[in-house]
Amino acid sequence: MPRLAALLVALLPLAACDSGFGGSPFDNRLPETELSVRSVDLRDDLGDRRLVSTIELAWSGADPDGVIVAYDVRAYVVDAGLPAPGAEEGWARTARRDSTILLPIPEGRRTADVAVEVRAVDNDGGVDGSPARTVFPIINSDPTFRLTAAEAPPDTTWPVLSFAFTADDPDGTANLAGVEVALNDTLSGWTRLPADLTFVTFVAADPTATGTVDARVLAGRTAQTTTLTLPGLRMNAENRVFFRSVDAAGATSRAAVYPDEDGTLFVRRTTSAVLLVNDLRSSTVNVDTRPLDVMRDALAQSGVGGYDTWDLSRTPLVASAPQTSEALPVTADPTLRLTFALWSRIAWVSNAVTNSVVGNNLPLAAPVLGGFFDRGGRMLVQTPITAPLAGDEGQTNPAIDLLPMAGLVSFAPTSTEPRTVRTLRANAGTAVTPAGAMPGTSTPLPALAATALVTTALPYAVGPDDVVLYTMPFTAFYTNNTNGPWAGSTVVASASSDGRVALFALPLFTGAGALFGPATPGGPGVTDALATILDGLDFSSAARRPLAFRSR
Repeated sequence: MPRLAALLVALLPLAACDSGFGGSPFDNRLPETELSVRSVDLRDDLGDRRLVSTIELAWSGADPDGVIVAYDVRAYVVDAGLPAPGAEEGWARTARRDSTILLPIPEGRRTADVAVEVRAVDNDGGVDGSPARTVFPIINSDPTFRLTAAEAPPDTTWPVLSFAFTADDPDGTANLAGVEVALNDTLSGWTRLPADLTFVTFVAADPTATGTVDARVLAGRTAQTTTLTLPGLRMNAENRVFFRSVDAAGATSRAAVYPDEDGTLFVRRTTSAVLLVNDLRSSTVNVDTRPLDVMRDALAQSGVGGYDTWDLSRTPLVASAPQTSEALPVTADPTLRLTFALWSRIAWVSNAVTNSVVGNNLPLAAPVLGGFFDRGGRMLVQTPITAPLAGDEGQTNPAIDLLPMAGLVSFAPTSTEPRTVRTLRANAGTAVTPAGAMPGTSTPLPALAATALVTTALPYAVGPDDVVLYTMPFTAFYTNNTNGPWAGSTVVASASSDGRVALFALPLFTGAGALFGPATPGGPGVTDALATILDGLDFSSAARRPLAFRSR
């Protein structure tokens, strides 16, 4: 047989009897540890120089009779008159062999000498009795803070204010302790926000209050509720908001102030559950405000004694450079969403809604009105329908999705009508006929009629769940210089079947005169029609409800 096998066989009898061998296993031999920084004390190597408080450190270990399974790491200040920790105090165990470590600096101090110790742990639980150790001389750097100007509040705002910002620290973001904010007065103290916050919204605890009130703090772009409150919000007055970041050592950034000395931040209180939106804009400062006057008369006639007004008309509506009103918050969600939650009824008067998504105000607001409606909100929009601008034809317009309409009519040729429509017109005297009752009221809608040649009105298509309120026939003028009765939709006013939103799409004025009036002299006219629709939307009783309805 092979020699190795023969040797094993020869040894078997010896193993089977008492050979006289004895003893005990060796004691576990402890591991050794090394740091990537070979110096025991960097103070000797750096002289007067100091490091930032965040360091990158690696380590390794060796065990003569086993394997390394973990490392214990600790860091502590050695220059502050503090006793060194006990032999088994302050250790954190990790399987990693490197880490980014934030070294501690006592609060209020700018410099510190910090010892970092690492000891290897073997598979028998033995630890290095002489941990690897290095002393790091460090200096704390002040944190930084910057407001995002593009998302700052407008110069006049309702009591919902959002801010986006960036806080940072040269010593590492882990060294940030928080962001602090104060309203109007820093001497009374700061309110600390979480260090990882980059967006915050302040909402007046009582949006109807006068004087100074607390503001609720909502965290992040999802506006998460917090337990924090911010004192000192001045209602119907100018405000200043102070921000700064603070680090773990108590150092702070320079305060950022909004607005600066050249700006204003006027916070308006609300006075009613009803909001009238003036969205009448033009490319010049001269805009026809008469439709707004008609809506005011209709509100009064429907029993709404008082309402808030939001003026969006100051920003010119220029086709070559469209932009939404500067009076609106830039951030639709959550800022605009939370702002609309301040009211339960909205009357929106506009002259540009359906012709473009970019630049028009209602397409910006429409996607965030879901919460307003879910809380029982109702809305009347008075605006003429206008065809999309060049380049906007294929875009999805959120305002069209919001309103009780299925879409705009098409002038393109079809198999049944091969001619292309150039324009629609209606002659003076054309009847505007009530097609049904406004949901929510038993008051009949008045019959109306055109008082002059109508060239600025367009009908629109409605869906199966929309209630048609008014129709008007049109004459189609084609590109081949022929004309004839328009065969498409004739709807010019409608409401949703659930009574939440209504659309009155007749242009109200031409030149010096009203474009539509009573069907019979002395009869009810456009103001009466709008008042009836407002009644169906329950504007008057909403205006009489306790204002606390809006603060929930």
